[in-house]
Amino acid sequence: MTTNMAERSRTAETGSDIGGDDIIAGNVSKYTVLPAGYCGQPKKGHLIFDACFESGNLGRVDTITEFEYDLFIRPDTCNPRFRVWFNFTVENVKESQIPHMLYGTEYWYCKYCEKRVIFNVVNFSKTKSLYRDGMAPMVKSTSRPKWQRIPSKNVYYYHCPDHRKNYVMSFAFCFDREDDTYQFAYCYPYTYTRLQHYLDNLQRRNMDYFCRELLGLSVQRRQLDLLTITSPGPAIELEKVKPETIEPEPEVQKTFSEEANTSTYYPAPVPVMDKYILENGKVHLGSGIWVDEEKWHQLQVTQGDSKYTKNLAVMIWGTDVLKNRSVTGVATKKKKDAVPKPPLSPHKLSIVRECLYDRIAQETVDETEIAQRLSKVNKYICEKIMDINKSCKNEERRESAKFNLQ
Repeated sequence: MTTNMAERSRTAETGSDIGGDDIIAGNVSKYTVLPAGYCGQPKKGHLIFDACFESGNLGRVDTITEFEYDLFIRPDTCNPRFRVWFNFTVENVKESQIPHMLYGTEYWYCKYCEKRVIFNVVNFSKTKSLYRDGMAPMVKSTSRPKWQRIPSKNVYYYHCPDHRKNYVMSFAFCFDREDDTYQFAYCYPYTYTRLQHYLDNLQRRNMDYFCRELLGLSVQRRQLDLLTITSPGPAIELEKVKPETIEPEPEVQKTFSEEANTSTYYPAPVPVMDKYILENGKVHLGSGIWVDEEKWHQLQVTQGDSKYTKNLAVMIWGTDVLKNRSVTGVATKKKKDAVPKPPLSPHKLSIVRECLYDRIAQETVDETEIAQRLSKVNKYICEKIMDINKSCKNEERRESAKFNLQ
């Protein structure tokens, strides 16, 4: 079950074309990690790893010690050079927290922990990662099904000399409930099945500005949907055009279209208008902005520009990122020794402004009023960052006071 340091260095060739792909052929399935030289039935604390579920990814587990494990993630389908995503579960854990020191919501991240388990994801193919800027893996358990981020202070992204100086992401974790199954993921999982259910619900609403077509099939024979969101006016006018005025499709394309649309589930393709915007559904994991559907609907009924902008900023960046950033990246003039913090992403800032613009445009058509209300976006986000930093300082004071009392 164990692998020595030299073997791990040879097989963990992150960032190169070779390295462990012949070994990492599939996901681990209820794989029990036993200590070196151990014989007998697994005991409590002998972790069981599993990734045989939709969106799961974990190809191999090497044990270093009883409390440290090297994890190897499988590469992308048909492209072994890219290894980014991980999603797996751990069970048969042994409780290792100190009960009377647990407080607050971060019960499984308590720093006063007798035994920490360390997971090292050793075969990342990327050198640049948001883990270097405060992002952290997600975790949930059977008794606490809501995804939470592991505190960034417990996550480390670094060059590892044991793995040819490639980047390794390590995070420390404390298990606090022996009956729970814990699940860890690179970021919020969004499965293919969930996407299909969402598109099915949209299609059942029969909206005249929404069209869903079958673009083709993936290598694994999964349907690739093409979504068209457009004004219903031009589509109605184009439908009135005489059939003989439309150029016939080539025979090859027509045959392919008939094969792809074998089911009446998909409507006939709508003629493409002169101007359109093409957007990929997903570029790569973590590149886009993930917003929970339920939270997004709750945000739409939020009253006031200030509260709407602040809540949207937290949904896009998260509190861990906001507290370590500033809107412009310029140090405040109120403090002489203030050190400038990294600025927020201009792309995401523009998304916040666009969302607020759409919201305001539904209330008024006065361009002067719209511009005036949009000019306060930076101010609202600055206020939110100040509130987060103040809350963190108060939490640190409370932790320090409790620790002194103990």
